[in-house]
Amino acid sequence: MKKTLAALIVSAVAASAANAAVVYDNEGTKVELNGSLRLILEKADAKTYDAAGNSKKTANSALRNAGSRFGITVKHNLDNDFYALGRLEFRFDDTDSRDQFGSLYAKRAYVGLGSKATGDITFGRQLTIADDLTQANDYEYGFIPKGKYIPTSGTGVVRYDYKGIEGLQLSANYNFGQRHNDKGNLLKVGLKNAYGVGALYTAGDLDARFAYGHTNLETNATYKHRVDGFLASLGYKFGEFKLTGDFGYAHVKFDDAKTNKFYVSPGFAYQVVPASKVYGNYLYERVKGEADKDKTHGFLLGADYKLHKQVVLFVEGKYATTKEYVNDSYDGKVKDRAIGVGMRVFF
Repeated sequence: MKKTLAALIVSAVAASAANAAVVYDNEGTKVELNGSLRLILEKADAKTYDAAGNSKKTANSALRNAGSRFGITVKHNLDNDFYALGRLEFRFDDTDSRDQFGSLYAKRAYVGLGSKATGDITFGRQLTIADDLTQANDYEYGFIPKGKYIPTSGTGVVRYDYKGIEGLQLSANYNFGQRHNDKGNLLKVGLKNAYGVGALYTAGDLDARFAYGHTNLETNATYKHRVDGFLASLGYKFGEFKLTGDFGYAHVKFDDAKTNKFYVSPGFAYQVVPASKVYGNYLYERVKGEADKDKTHGFLLGADYKLHKQVVLFVEGKYATTKEYVNDSYDGKVKDRAIGVGMRVFF
């Protein structure tokens, strides 16, 4: 016990000195601690217009938390190349305060078993493969609505990943029912269940991704509310310049009502110097029901600079407009704007 404790202390000191994440690595057990402090100084506003042109504006300026977190990952080597793993990650934004630093809660919490030959299977509060179906760069104001097409996470997810073929990752997941989000707040529409499959493929400068998901939502009635979603993402590098394209399509059925929606989002990133890049993307989304229709146009532009491999500064802004139509008649619009200067310090 004394030797184990001593090894843990030495490892922790060494990790602090080298700014590394490994705090314990002995006898087939590895413990990693990582996280980041994320702050942003921003100015944002939203303006809502009705069909007659009357408007209402809300504005906010704040220095706030922007996703700060810390977590622990544990891996135990077992017999025959198998291993057990676990991950616990905490966030701080369970609050209504302006700076968004509040109560601590578990954002991720899962365990699993795996091997290099057979892949990993994990259980718990975790992401799905759909979360990887975006290649557009952003730090804070990303507006690609992939989570409305396929669930990107859940509080009760079983996930399998296979990475035994070079450059290829295959994944499948099942989401159990969920009525509250990860902060414990009641969802507007509860999840009955969902499943999804996906693949990520890289070869040289090409990066291609695809996912399909089927989602059943609660209705408290005999009729069904379901969503069939498809996501795709393509990226290609030309030296220091990368072009990306993110795409989504979904068919929604609520009782006898049907809605079709899709989005396209071309983007770019240019590595100006090794420590800095500029990036941006455009979003067009259309949601069309039997009587109503929404159209969204959005623009995002940003730049970053790495002061250190663990420290990054960025400036980022977005502008998005959503117009609403009922029976092909204009029914109002919403303008959403924000610009911010942020900093992330990783450990």
